[in-house]
Amino acid sequence: MDELLQEFISETQETLEALAGEVVAWEADPADRDRLDAIFRFFHTVKGSCGFLNLPRFERLSHAAEDVLSEIRAGNREADPATVSAVLGVMDRIGELAEAVAAGAALPNENDDFLIGALMAKAEAVDDGIPDTAAAPVAIARLGGAQSGPRTIRLPLSLIDQLMNGVSDMVLARNEMSRKLRERTGDPELDNVFERLSTCVADMRDVISKTRMQRVDRLFAAIPRMVRDLGRDLGKRIDLTLEGGDVEMDREMVEMVVDPLTHIVRNSIDHGIETPERRRAAGKPEAGSLRLEARQSGNQIVIAIADDGAGIDTARLVEKAIAAGRLTPEAAARMSNAEKLDLIFQAGLSTARQVTQVSGRGVGMDVVRANVERIGGVIALDNHPGQGLTITLRVPLTLTIIPGLIVRAGGQHFAIPRAAVVEILHDTNETLQISVVGGAKVATIRSVRHSMIDLEDVLGLEKPDQSAPRAIMVVRSASGVPFAMGVSAVDNHEELVIRPASPLVMASGVYAGMTLPDNGKPMLLLDAAGLANAARLPNIADDRAARQQEERDGATSGVEMVAALRFEEVTGERRLLKLALIERVEDIDASLFGQSAGRAFVRLDGRLVPVVNGISRFDREKVSALRLRDGQREACYPVAAVLDIVQMPAVPDMVALQGVLSGVAVIDGEHLEVLNPFALFAALPEEAAGEQPRGRCLLADGEDGWTREILAPLLRQAGQDVVIGLPADGEVGPQDVVLCMDSNAAQAAEIMGCRVVQLRTSPRPAGPQEQGSIYRYDQDALMAAITGR
Repeated sequence: MDELLQEFISETQETLEALAGEVVAWEADPADRDRLDAIFRFFHTVKGSCGFLNLPRFERLSHAAEDVLSEIRAGNREADPATVSAVLGVMDRIGELAEAVAAGAALPNENDDFLIGALMAKAEAVDDGIPDTAAAPVAIARLGGAQSGPRTIRLPLSLIDQLMNGVSDMVLARNEMSRKLRERTGDPELDNVFERLSTCVADMRDVISKTRMQRVDRLFAAIPRMVRDLGRDLGKRIDLTLEGGDVEMDREMVEMVVDPLTHIVRNSIDHGIETPERRRAAGKPEAGSLRLEARQSGNQIVIAIADDGAGIDTARLVEKAIAAGRLTPEAAARMSNAEKLDLIFQAGLSTARQVTQVSGRGVGMDVVRANVERIGGVIALDNHPGQGLTITLRVPLTLTIIPGLIVRAGGQHFAIPRAAVVEILHDTNETLQISVVGGAKVATIRSVRHSMIDLEDVLGLEKPDQSAPRAIMVVRSASGVPFAMGVSAVDNHEELVIRPASPLVMASGVYAGMTLPDNGKPMLLLDAAGLANAARLPNIADDRAARQQEERDGATSGVEMVAALRFEEVTGERRLLKLALIERVEDIDASLFGQSAGRAFVRLDGRLVPVVNGISRFDREKVSALRLRDGQREACYPVAAVLDIVQMPAVPDMVALQGVLSGVAVIDGEHLEVLNPFALFAALPEEAAGEQPRGRCLLADGEDGWTREILAPLLRQAGQDVVIGLPADGEVGPQDVVLCMDSNAAQAAEIMGCRVVQLRTSPRPAGPQEQGSIYRYDQDALMAAITGR
């Protein structure tokens, strides 16, 4: 009986989690019978199981909800907002009871009669305290029709973790065996057996890794309900769109992202999206738009939260920072827009003018970034005051395997997440100067100063004497203020299997866990934020922007400077490109590049991205590429090597606009050509114009083979909405276009009140009835007639 009860509770909790969004979607579209049936089946199943398991409160609540939903299914009652709220209240109570049963605690002694009474009462109006606009349901996009799922079996997560750890140990043992075999005389038969074993182990690891994966749907499950409730409480109307629910990520990662995502969504509704009155005054639709999108990009999951609200008021942020004593007016005057926007991540700063039950933008955003960066992710803001804000989270696909760097310090090896490292250079680099100020080290890299530590000093290790230059790493801490860290060397980079370290080790605060590299020797994983705290480095960028600006001004004698990437072209030239245009730099498989109709492209994230320099063939397997973006369009620029980041004059030293070049700049005594971003993006192929209201192409001769097999595919490839035959209801719009071969059909279509394009089979009109018609193989004339040109 205990097993049956546990199974019932587990299934009830999982179904409740998924149905919360379905109820909100059903409220937005009461005619959606599929969703209504799914909700009804849930209560019917709960009611049927409760009698056998002796759960009378479950049975009473589910029976009342089932009766009401039966009336709605029969058409005897409408699904008004009050009824939906009552159904959600019953679901919440069932969830509370299920949690209590699962924990073995006493059931909450609350009045179920109140919920049942609210459910049975036919609400004729919304509560007096809520305006009519708040009663409007939240509209959400359908994520897909109901599908019968595969057969499943429940397993505790701890068992899957044990399997994953066992397979990881097998991988390490396989790697060690591979090294031993390479050291001995080759035996072809033994090598073949080992290769087969290696393939089996790799396949097993992939399969077990997938058992930990979970669809992002679970991350989005509670969002519709939360948006609906907050919208009603705040008197706002919100159109919610969820995309990418089929993307999969590690279950543990899903649980780590829930809290930051929830906080961001709540703040978007509270202080991002305006009230209907303010939106009307601003010329916006009354219903605000909130869009959540998830997609996979390499070994990362990208989650974008975009709203069309007021955005972040950076001027008010600066005022708050000055009032709090965290910023001086002089420093604020020298800050860039990006640095002002970054103030949102300082604890206690908010643009909210009054305190509400929902935390304002800024309150807690420092915690959001800390939580995201703790799992190896990054957060970025794209702010458009008055138009909206987009917050992008980039988190690893899994917490158990992350890309990392192996560093050596004090004669020992340590690992650090690759996402935490901004830059690596040697202490002999000409762009680096290390000085001691007040007993503390300061590293000046390209005129920008960073606090500096040596890893050996923080960990209490002896710094060894070495003839080779030491490596200086620019590390990003949780506060966002990078610092420089010296190590003996950076030995390698590889995918690391992360495991928890002992409590005694974790208590030191400078480690994030342990890892087992291919050599099988345990290695500690460094925590960037813990190292900064242990070294007592400053974690507030109070006057950093002003100091950096002063240093840049002194170094350039008043010449405006911008950050640029110095790189080597595939053809050998060394050039510069403004860093703000580069979204990221990554290595791409050469097999993903191709060429069509004289234009080069690369396949990235399931899309074809144009290659702006036209190179598509390479003599190596991996190609370094710059991912460029002008705000809307994206392009790829393959290069031979990325050299470093430098400061160059905003206007080149020698202006010479020619092709994709804007001139020449002198950097460290080297003459470098500067790419012209205007010419780069202007050379991209034309994109389709923004969506314009357009009609359908109605093919009147639906039974004709030429119409179906030749004309219809041509129109679809041109992006037209094609309908075979005339609509059965006879309804056409003025934007619709009827294509036909018969003059009589053309006359009939004109009577219907839409445009008509008559086609003919011969190159020239055969008589007066074909005057004004178009030869069916004259593609240019046909497309011009359809588009109205």
